[in-house]
Amino acid sequence: MSTTYTDTSSNQNSDNRDSDPNRGPALAGTPAHGVRTFVIVALGQIIAVTGLTIFNFAVAYYVYPDVPTLWIVGIVYALPFLAFLVASPFAGSLIDRWGPRRSLLVSNVGGLILTATVVVLPFTHGVSMVHGFLIVTAVPFIKALLLPAFEAAVPFLVPKRHIGRANGTRMLVNGAGAALGPVAAAIMLDSVGIWGVVVLVVVTLVIGVVTLLAVRIPQARLDVTAPATVAVLLAEFRQAWRYVVAKQGLVALLAFFGVVSLGIGFVEVLLPRLVLGFADADALTIVLVAGVIGMAGFGIAMTIWGGPRNRVGGTLGYSLLFAGAMVVGALRPNVLLLAIAAFLFLGSTSIILGNVHTVLHTKVEPQLMGRVMALKNAVYSILLMVGDILAGVASGVVQPLVGEDRVGSRAVAAVVGDGPDRGFAVLMLVMGVLIIAATVYAYRYPRLRQLDETLPDVTPEDLAAVARH
Repeated sequence: MSTTYTDTSSNQNSDNRDSDPNRGPALAGTPAHGVRTFVIVALGQIIAVTGLTIFNFAVAYYVYPDVPTLWIVGIVYALPFLAFLVASPFAGSLIDRWGPRRSLLVSNVGGLILTATVVVLPFTHGVSMVHGFLIVTAVPFIKALLLPAFEAAVPFLVPKRHIGRANGTRMLVNGAGAALGPVAAAIMLDSVGIWGVVVLVVVTLVIGVVTLLAVRIPQARLDVTAPATVAVLLAEFRQAWRYVVAKQGLVALLAFFGVVSLGIGFVEVLLPRLVLGFADADALTIVLVAGVIGMAGFGIAMTIWGGPRNRVGGTLGYSLLFAGAMVVGALRPNVLLLAIAAFLFLGSTSIILGNVHTVLHTKVEPQLMGRVMALKNAVYSILLMVGDILAGVASGVVQPLVGEDRVGSRAVAAVVGDGPDRGFAVLMLVMGVLIIAATVYAYRYPRLRQLDETLPDVTPEDLAAVARH
């Protein structure tokens, strides 16, 4: 297998192609208008991801009243995680075969086809529970291709000095869908119904497709002859895993990223119960809005600033802020305190994830970028799901011990305050402390702490410079 770096935006770049594996890849730096192309693609995919997320939640809400038992509800919530996890290895290998642009087009068009299935249902029997399950499962398959494809495009379009800024924008792609999707889906179902949602989603995905048709994205084209069978794609994905294992600093980075993902899963489950234990739904809305503002604000700040110069050190530093926010939010049943904690928690998450992406963009060879980004997304999905499950199981154990209506121990009440459901606060506090300990340990691990200095940068820009010399 050899690698050729091509710029599909112009035939003039065809001289950069090199089909001789003995001579190595022909390399080109980022294109002259790459940043402009990135902005166009980013805007289109922000809109497309938001539309898909709205569609996913709207269908889930629509069929939810028909779900007969609670355990089936649990399956509905688990399906997206499992689908995303199963699809990620195949998606990563296809991205490295197809290139980011084709992969994004396939995912956007796939979303359009999936949405179109709902359009014909009024002429048959309407959206059934089974059909809703299929959609909730299919959307993560599409995202498993879309998200790493967008991530893989970054180093081919953006000069290395601006990759941190581009990853600030990447946080907006993820955050826009995650933050706006559930709320917008509920509002639109009440106002325009499921068919109005379908129209909106079709428009958003058409915008995504049109923006992709208007641009060209360079790529690292793999010269492979084996057909894209299941076994071949999994074998290609294992190549990326072996590459990461050989770079032990990258293994440590992904392991620490998994710890952060576990913490995010805990907060997803605990934060709503923590607020509703002493306040109403309006207070929960205030806390969640504060978190969304934090995510957007820190993401915009990173887009302007570019993030810390020492990416690994910045990741660890903001992880302390991330964990500290968990601790602060657990100390007292107070809406303002929890709003501040949510602001800092989700805000620091934007910087942490942005820094992790930047490290991978600069330290992973371009022909492996799709697979490594898919691997990173699989780590996130697994640990987030584990965090959700552990938080739920642990709550069932800890909550009765702490006290349902009031805290039974004065010592515990002195730390987390008194009142109903403070067992959730105890769990949040413990997880925050554990992440602080994990961060300190990670900082003391030299292969992670010194990753920026010990691993060379291998962006297309760096490889082109090496080839010229």
